[in-house]
Order: sequence, then C-alpha cells, then structure tokens
Amino acid sequence: MFKQTFLNTNFFISSAFCGGLYVLAYNFESIWMVANLTLVAFVIAVVLEWWKLSKLKDDLIVNRKVAPKLSLSDGDHITYTIENKSSTNIDLELYDELPYQFQHRKPIFDRELLAGDSVNHEHFVQPYVRGAYEFGQVHAFIAIAPFKFLDRRISYDLQKECMVVPSIVQMKKYELQVFSKVAALSGIRQIRQLGENDEFEHIRPYSQGDNIKAINWKATSRKNQLMVNQYQNTRHQDVYCVIDKGRAMKMPFYGLTLLDHAINSALSLSNIILKKHDYAGLISYSDRMGTLIKASSRKGQLERISQSLYKEKTGFKESNFELLAHVTRRQISRRSIWLFYTNFETPHDLRRHLPYLKLMSKRHLMVVIIFINTKLIETSEMDCETKSDIYIKTFAEKTMLEKELIREELIRNGIQTILTEPQNLTINVINKYLEIKAKRMR
Repeated sequence: MFKQTFLNTNFFISSAFCGGLYVLAYNFESIWMVANLTLVAFVIAVVLEWWKLSKLKDDLIVNRKVAPKLSLSDGDHITYTIENKSSTNIDLELYDELPYQFQHRKPIFDRELLAGDSVNHEHFVQPYVRGAYEFGQVHAFIAIAPFKFLDRRISYDLQKECMVVPSIVQMKKYELQVFSKVAALSGIRQIRQLGENDEFEHIRPYSQGDNIKAINWKATSRKNQLMVNQYQNTRHQDVYCVIDKGRAMKMPFYGLTLLDHAINSALSLSNIILKKHDYAGLISYSDRMGTLIKASSRKGQLERISQSLYKEKTGFKESNFELLAHVTRRQISRRSIWLFYTNFETPHDLRRHLPYLKLMSKRHLMVVIIFINTKLIETSEMDCETKSDIYIKTFAEKTMLEKELIREELIRNGIQTILTEPQNLTINVINKYLEIKAKRMR
C-alpha cells in the first residue's frame, strides 16, 4: 500500500500553507494556535484519505478488450470496461502500457467516476507497422474528493499480444465493391467483354435471344428440342502478386512504406482472384528470394498468402532481378499473369533491370506497377517566391517527367505498366486485373 501511494499536488500546497503559518507565528504569536490546529487537521485528513484509499483495491474493476488481430492502416477501437463498486466517488486517471508502435503516453481515461457507476470507454488506435504488438499492464491512479492529497496506483495484469496483419478491412471492402452492381460508383470499372465466352460449361435448352451459333445439334436431336452450349469466362488462370522488397520499396507515404501499400493491395487482389475462380500465388524477393507460394485455389490459400505477407520485411539492399528471373524460370513453368509491385526512380535504374523484365515478360503476362511521389505533385504546383523555390519546382517537374519516361519505356518494350499514387494502388490494380480478364489476355 505504501509503495502504491503517491503524494498529490494538493498535498504539497497544503504543506506549504501550514509551513507559512508557522513562519508567520514567529512574528504574530496569535497565529501559533491556528497553525497547530491547521497542521493537526491536515494530518487527520491525510490519514483518513489514506485509509479510504486502502479499501478501494477490490472495489475498482478494470478490463481491456482488444481484437487478437488488428488491420494495418485501418483504425480500430480498444474498449475499457471500468466499474466502481464502492460507495465513494473517485477521480480516476487510467494509463495503459500500449505497444511502443503507437507512441501514446497520455492517460486513456481521466474523469470522476461516481459510486456504483460502470462505464465503457473506447480508445481509437491506428497501426502503421506490421508485426506483434505487446499490450502491458493497465494502471489506475485514484484520488478521493474533496482534498485529493494522495493518489493510489492500482495495477491490473492485462498483458496480451496481438498481431497487426495486412488490411483485412480493405480486402473485404474491395470484395464488396467488385461484386456489387454499383461497383462503378466506387471506382471499379466493369469492362465490357469482347466476343464470346470461350470455356464450355454445360448444355441447356434454347431460350429466345441465345446465339444460334451455340446450338448443339446432336443434343437437339436426342432431346427433340433446341439445345445450346453454355460457355463461361476463362477460369483457372495462374495469377501471381510479385513484390519487390528492396530499398526502393522503403519509401514512406501516408504513414506506410511502399512495401506495406503493396502488401495491402496484394491481399485484396488475391481475394478477388480467388473469387473470380482463378489461381492466386505470391512471390517476394530482394537481394535473395523470399516467399514463393505456387498459384492455387485450394482451401486455405488466402490464409497462407496472408500469413506470408504478415512476415514480409524490407531492407536497404538492391533487388536482384536476375535471381528472380532464374528461380521463377525453373519453378513456374506454366504461363501466368504477374502483377509486379516495384519502383524505379530514374530511367537509368530501369535500364539496368530492363533485360530481365523483358525475359520474364516473354514467359508471363506481366504488369509492372510503379509509384508516383505525391509530394512531387504538390511541389510542382507550388507558387515560386524565391530563386530556391524555382530550383525545387523545376527538380520536381523533372522527376515527374522521368516517371512518365519510365512508363513509356516499359510499354514500348511490350510490358504493361501502371503508374499510380500509393493511396490509389489497390483500385488501379484491381481494375487492371478485371481488364485483363475481360479482354482474355494470356
């Protein structure tokens, strides 16, 4: 109890007041009795308050509720249940040992809690780093009115570990958007399919408006009624999300690195791929090969991809495109669609890796995804007031022009390219995948 009790500001103010009375008593003898009575009253008040605080340990109940998995970059709430079972009103300050990733040092809850009162308090958090998050103890500091000379600390052992995983919220949101009838309102472009569907599904009776070219004459003669062949879109294509983990993907935008933006996008896209009855796979690499999950649609494939994405980390090493081309040539024999998340800052950087990209694009349908620096857009549109501003604006415009040259160079070499802002990455990649499916590109 003594170790858990702390002197409040009011204690020191009252002590200073008593000391001031004794100082005055040296010159005014009539104050001596007042000083003694004040000191006795102060001591009695402190003892009574300490005694009341000692009775409150089992009467204050605090619990914390946090989900076992938090979604990267998506806000979530931690719920605290606080119950005062005592017959005394208390002033409560609640501190939680939140994970260091949140960098939160202020009280979670700070107000008066009435006798017999119970409250649910929510604290908003938004994680920007993947990994394990350690929640520690919850500390309650309580004081009793009217004097509040002392604070008592009561600690609750509510230690817990939770995981921050790639954005599940974003994945569900885009799934609903893609398969809803109002997808266009959210930016999803449902591209009109060209020509006829090309995979046989089943034979069914003819109905008005069916293409007469699809009539199955053998089935018609057997059934003695017109029967037509029913076709469906091309399915069971291998689609890989290829993620570069090199230093180019370390650049931060809106609290997340480019790698984290790519990971959120890859998880959302993998979910769409599986819902479209294609095979989803994952490849990651930097200076050495990382994850290689073969494209599949078997049960649990999305969970395997999610777990692998959760563990991916980037460094400051140069990405080895030659190694990627060599390993995938041996391990991925079937032609597939590659959504390739990487970034090139200069045309020279692209030219060093272009031979390997061209080599891989001959074996697979490749879409290279590179990023626009949104800060450069803001800088290129600023008003110049000094000579230094002119230099900065000119440099920003030059860098943006180089990005366009990189995109044109890739397209000129037969490699499809998406140049996108990080915040629009997922929607643009999903639209490109839907376009590839609609045009039956292989």
